[in-house]
Amino acid sequence: MRVPEVAASTIEITLQRLFDSSPVRELSSSDKLVVVSDLHLGDGGSRDDFLSNGDLLEQVLRRYYLMNDFSLVLNGDIEELQRFPFDAILRRWQVFYELFRQFAHRTEIYRIVGNHDDALWHFDMPSLDHPLFAALRLSFGSDTIFLFHGHQATIFFERFNEVSGFFLRHFANRLNIRNIPVHYESTKRYRTEHRVYAFSSARKIVSIIGHTHRPLFESLSKIDTLKFRIEQLCRDYPVVSPRARQAIEKVVEGYKEELTHLWDKDRRDGMRSGLYNEQISVPCLFNSGCAIGKRGVTAIEIAEGQISLVHWFDRRRSDRYLANGNGRAARRIGDFPTEGSEVRRLDDTEYYRTVLKKDRLEYVFSRIRLLA
Repeated sequence: MRVPEVAASTIEITLQRLFDSSPVRELSSSDKLVVVSDLHLGDGGSRDDFLSNGDLLEQVLRRYYLMNDFSLVLNGDIEELQRFPFDAILRRWQVFYELFRQFAHRTEIYRIVGNHDDALWHFDMPSLDHPLFAALRLSFGSDTIFLFHGHQATIFFERFNEVSGFFLRHFANRLNIRNIPVHYESTKRYRTEHRVYAFSSARKIVSIIGHTHRPLFESLSKIDTLKFRIEQLCRDYPVVSPRARQAIEKVVEGYKEELTHLWDKDRRDGMRSGLYNEQISVPCLFNSGCAIGKRGVTAIEIAEGQISLVHWFDRRRSDRYLANGNGRAARRIGDFPTEGSEVRRLDDTEYYRTVLKKDRLEYVFSRIRLLA
């Protein structure tokens, strides 16, 4: 996919200014941060995209990340201010603003502004007792992780965000059009990933965005990740016990169904599974996905020198990640730890966490330096 030279040049200048002006936080190998984005908090009515995952994310933040002393990075589009007044959002989701305050007091919170909550810059809201950022840089030794929402890589949202807001308030609301198809299935948003990838690869940095609602790990889409995971399970299959083979068969069958679904969706929407049609993808682009997915919430974790893409889900809606299918979390398949097979239950809830993919930051940056 070719990006027009004028657009690419303009975007590069915009992203460079954003990078240069962003504050820097030192990241040690013992630090723990979680990055979530695109909550799109609404008024609690039928047009509130966050409604189905509200309790899930509340319990995850409170009983997992806060209790385990993670710092919280909110990477844009936390409120849906293009559709709803802030007062209505605050009344419905007051529990989250209290949680944000608890993170600020116990660990840290970094609030990065996106295009749907851009109005936060323009009026005073006492309920937000933490500063706002356009972007944030994490300094990991001599390497850099650049966090920003991602809309800055699209000229339309940089220049005409108010036009988008007008459409959402006066047309999308009345027609019950949700945010998921607008972002996830749009080829224009796919170009956003392309531009951020090019910027990051040229500077040999890691960028973590949201905005497109598409989880990415090391510049790979979920389709690519599922293919690699199926291949690894097939390699493990001949050398594990008969009981472990049964578990692998169930997991692979679930992955195949999901892969077929995602592949059909990509073809309908004119998307590609790989991002940039390159022989070797530079692992410089990550995306935390969103908190309004039909199957749950995705997030990026940076903990003790590792970076992970995780998925939180309600087993009452989907149990495809439960290897044995009976509600008991399986930490590994047989005696062979398998990437993506670790599933853990959140206390006594019906909510589970699975690690979709993880790697050591040192390894990620080594590959970027060699491949970019």
